[in-house]
This record gives sequence, structure tokens and C-alpha cells, in this order.
Amino acid sequence: MTTEFIAESFKENWKIVKAYPKPTWQHGMNTQARNISAGIDYVSHSATSEDIIFIIEDDDYYKPIYLERMVFHMGDFKVIGETNTIYYNVITRRYADNQNRQHASLFQIAFKPEMVPIFLQTFKAKFIDCTFFSLIDKNLVNLFHDGTLAVGIKGIQGRGGIGAGHSPAFTANNDYSFGFLKSIIGEDSEKYKHYFNGIGSIPQRRVGGRPLFSARRY
Repeated sequence: MTTEFIAESFKENWKIVKAYPKPTWQHGMNTQARNISAGIDYVSHSATSEDIIFIIEDDDYYKPIYLERMVFHMGDFKVIGETNTIYYNVITRRYADNQNRQHASLFQIAFKPEMVPIFLQTFKAKFIDCTFFSLIDKNLVNLFHDGTLAVGIKGIQGRGGIGAGHSPAFTANNDYSFGFLKSIIGEDSEKYKHYFNGIGSIPQRRVGGRPLFSARRY
């Protein structure tokens, strides 16, 4: 479990509660909506109007200032999210700016508890994030870009994700030197260096002259 290594001394004024969906995972099952649903069900029963619910994905990268800056941008809004999401595949060292300006990726959003009923309506959709923002009154939303507070990391171990960035055919900008990732997350980029397998040096494949990956826009 990705939270097992966190020392008790680090957990100042907060705790980890693990909520699991039932029935348990079976091969071939996409667990994203089920897992989030279990967590939302737990926190929504104890949340107050002053609380903020964050969607944090354990395989993505968050800067140390992520929560602080997100809370700053919440203000009187009900939903917030950072735009221009960067996907970075650490296996191939390719990255892309999704150019999403009308919605934020799921791992970069937060919302007030009163928005939970709307959020729950999205779980049957393939892309929860796009659906969520399509259902919300735009006057309640603050979409912003704050210098890339989080990065969608693709390619690390685990069950395959549904996003385009997980695919070996992911075609985007090359970062063989690792300079781009370092420019946005600094020395933390060193933690991802060992994943590179050299596939990124292979010319990008095309189907019918078009990229296999294109930015997913709302």
C-alpha cells in the first residue's frame, strides 16, 4: 500500500482511513469509480461546510505546496481545478500538455461537500472529470493554472490506466534528457529516472498519418 511508509511522526493533526469498495476487485474491472465512491461515502458523512474534498491519485506527482495553493484558489468557489494538465510517461520519457482549459483532470480537482451529489452522478462515465465539469454551474467553478502544481505520471507499475498517457504508443514531446520534468518539479525528478527503458528513442508511430495520442479536450 502506498501509504504504509508514512511515519506516524509525519501525520501531524491528520490520519489515514482506508475505505474499500465491495465486492473486492476482480480481474478486468476498472476500479477508479468504485474506489472513489468508497472514499467519498466515508468523508461525506463527517464533512462540514468548511471542509474541502480533494481527489488525490497515488501514482501522480504533487508539489509540496499543492494543498496550500489549492486552498488559496478555493475562496468562495465550490469547485476548483488546475488546467493545462501535464501527462508524463516515465518509461518512454514523453510528455504532453492536455491543453484542457474548460475542465481539470480528476487528480487535480477539489470541491466542497455540497457538490458530492453532483460528483456521484459521474461514476458511470468513462471520464469522470469531463462529466463532472459539464454538470456544474460555471459560476461555482474556479479553473486556474498555477505553474503546474501536479503532474499526471504515467507508465509506473500497477494495473493499466484508461488514460492515453499509459499506452506504449503515447506520442507526445520527447524528454530524453529529463530536462523538462526537472524544470517543472525540480530535484524530485530524480525519483523517476530509473523507470526509463529506452523505448522513447524509437520514432513515434502514426496511424494514417495522425498521432495515436491527441489532447483530450472537454
